[in-house]
Amino acid sequence: MYTISISRRALKDLKKLNSNIKRDILRKIYSIRHNPFSHIKRLQGKKLWRLRTGDYRSIIDVIVKGNKIIVLRIGHRKNIYNKI
Repeated sequence: MYTISISRRALKDLKKLNSNIKRDILRKIYSIRHNPFSHIKRLQGKKLWRLRTGDYRSIIDVIVKGNKIIVLRIGHRKNIYNKI
């Protein structure tokens, strides 16, 4: 099982969202602990991954050797990719 860390920046992103969206995103993030690669997609040209939750995306880094998932940014799909 992978451990999940949420960066300060991602926590700040989460605080801006309404509670229903926030709940859905957190559920989705914690649901990938056992097998993250079944639900994430690699970002082109980056060593990062994205997790889709409706119209929102979580940008994550997966450290396989340390069994760790780090959530870096969370935002709406129209502008999240400009922020990384």
